[in-house]
Amino acid sequence: MRLRGRSVSVAALLTCLAVMSACSAEGEKPSLDEATKQLITDGDKLVASRELAAMGTVTVTDRADKDSEVGCLQGQVQRFFRAQGDFNSPLDVKSPSNSAGLMLGKLESLGYYKTVDELDLRDENLGVTLSQNPRTGLIFSVIVRNGQKPNIMIVGKTSCYERGG
Repeated sequence: MRLRGRSVSVAALLTCLAVMSACSAEGEKPSLDEATKQLITDGDKLVASRELAAMGTVTVTDRADKDSEVGCLQGQVQRFFRAQGDFNSPLDVKSPSNSAGLMLGKLESLGYYKTVDELDLRDENLGVTLSQNPRTGLIFSVIVRNGQKPNIMIVGKTSCYERGG
């Protein structure tokens, strides 16, 4: 009986170590190529979402296909995914804050979490949400506004990486 108890203890210990190893491996930053692929996948899911379709129509204007030095230290680059568009019709103009909240809900379903309290940015004609995926470091901002076109703007970006890394 004692051997059986030790076997269970050893198995439990090995299971814990395996789980801890998996967690530490997940914490590693993906490569620029991996992050770019995930950025495009998540951006495409956001653009094709029913939440966005209920609000308006957007077109992807930048598919993260080129390096950008904007916002990075010298020798570093990042990639951007951009889309913009307008409400379906003037009758579809809704509360920008509510519309941005719908998009935040979609991003949360993709593993992102809110990084800025939109109450600080709320305006009658402007809704903003900023969210980040803790595993990949990707960031998406969604801006929804009345009165100015484009009404809907989506910008996703990778972290900064060493050029060629």
